[in-house]
This record gives sequence, C-alpha cells and structure tokens, in this order.
Amino acid sequence: MAPKIILRIIPLFLLLCLAKPIYAQLPEEIKWKHLQKDYNADSSELVLSLNNKLLQGKYKIPFDEGGFALYNIKKGIITGEAFWYSQGGRMECKLYYKNGVRNGLKENYDNEGKVWLRQDYKDGKKNGASEMYSNGKLSNKCVYKADKKHGLSQTFSGDQVITEAYYENDLKNGTSKNYGLDGKLTTEINYKDDKRNGVYRVYNDGQVTTETNYKDNLQNGLSTMYTLGKKSMDTEFLNGKRHGVSHMYKPDGSVLFTHYYFNGEKVTEAIYKQAQR
Repeated sequence: MAPKIILRIIPLFLLLCLAKPIYAQLPEEIKWKHLQKDYNADSSELVLSLNNKLLQGKYKIPFDEGGFALYNIKKGIITGEAFWYSQGGRMECKLYYKNGVRNGLKENYDNEGKVWLRQDYKDGKKNGASEMYSNGKLSNKCVYKADKKHGLSQTFSGDQVITEAYYENDLKNGTSKNYGLDGKLTTEINYKDDKRNGVYRVYNDGQVTTETNYKDNLQNGLSTMYTLGKKSMDTEFLNGKRHGVSHMYKPDGSVLFTHYYFNGEKVTEAIYKQAQR
C-alpha cells in the first residue's frame, strides 16, 4: 500500500476510535408510551422496563407536546437529578427522583432562566411548601400534604398579602381573608369543609358594611348592613331564604320600617305571627 494512502487511513481510523466512546455517552432515546411501568400499591415507587428488560443508563424521553426529559435510570428506577427541556432545548425544569418517583425539590424556569414555580415532593406527591413567582417576586404560597393543600395558603401583589386561607385535606377550614392593595381587610369568611359556616363580613376602609351568618353555604340567622358604622338594616334568614323579621333603621338607631318574611315570601305581621304558633 502506498505511504500516502496509509497516512490518510490512519487519521480516519483514529477519528473513528475517538468518536465511538463519545457517541456511547449520549443518552438513549425512547418514548414513554413504549415503556412498561410497574407501580407499587401506593404509587411511591416506579420501575421501568422495555421488552421485559429493566432500563439501565441515561435516557432521553421525548414529550408528546414537544421537548424532552433526561433521566438517569438504575435497575429500572429513575434516580437522582433529572431535567426537562423545551422543544427549543431550553431547560424548563429540574427535579429529583428516588425509587422512580419525585422526591425533593422541583423547580420550573421561565424564558429568562428564573424560577417561577418551586415545590417539594415526597414519594411522588407534593409535600411541603409550594411557591409561585412573578417578575422575581413571590405571588402564591401554600403548603401541601400528600398532594393536598394543608395549612396556610396566600397570594401576593408585590409585598402585599392579597388573600389568605387555611386548608385541611384540600378543603377550606377556618377564617379566610381578602385584602385591598392598601393592605386593608375587605372580606372575612369562615369555612368548614369548604363551605361557608359562621360569620361573613365585608369591610370598607376598615369598617364593617355587611355581616351575614351562614350554615353549610346558605344564609342562616341574622344578616346586618351598616352605613358609616351604624346599623341600617337587618334581616333574618333560614336555609338561604328570608324568614323572620326585617328592620330598616334611621341614622339615630330608631326603627324606620319593619317587614315580615315567611319562607322567602313577604307577608303581613298577622300572617307571620299566625305561622309562628
């Protein structure tokens, strides 16, 4: 073989030898829908296999809507740090896995690489703090337990709290409050198992304007309206309907009008009293 030909072949051979280990390090690409997925009873562990063989190595898994995920899989179990990328190749999310499911911190990133969502996971479920950001500032914060809201939930506008509510197992329980941009209280609502129960107050510039009683999400009991801090009207309710005596008051507190209601219908005093016997 001519020396010149040998010299040409040697660099090509070296290039192929170098290229092989580099290519071997690239993640294998496989679609999620082709994988066999075996969860344990409470979905806190996931094992992945293909053709009855456990996955082992680094994998690139495309999303149906575009983009892809990069996972490190050992004996069929996604392990450690993982990354999600957009269709254009921008990293959108970083998260951690244990036993094949999410465990630890998950962060989502915007187009500028800033965090817009931060959540904690345990055994594949949201567990702990969940925070959303807008323009670099906290806009929503809540606490989860086993994938359900459990604890204080707040929304923000700048540094100002706008809403706050308490949850138990994804249901509102306790007092929820709304605030204006000036920081003043605008509404105060009491909940039990996600239904209004107790007093519902509306405020204007720090003063109560309406005060309504609820039971199981229906007006029940006395409902009162105020004007400039003074009572202007009150009405009794039963199961969401006016039922009882209603008054309208003068600014000096004396009664201006009295009306009577029975099961939502306005009636005369005589009919109302007869119905009470």
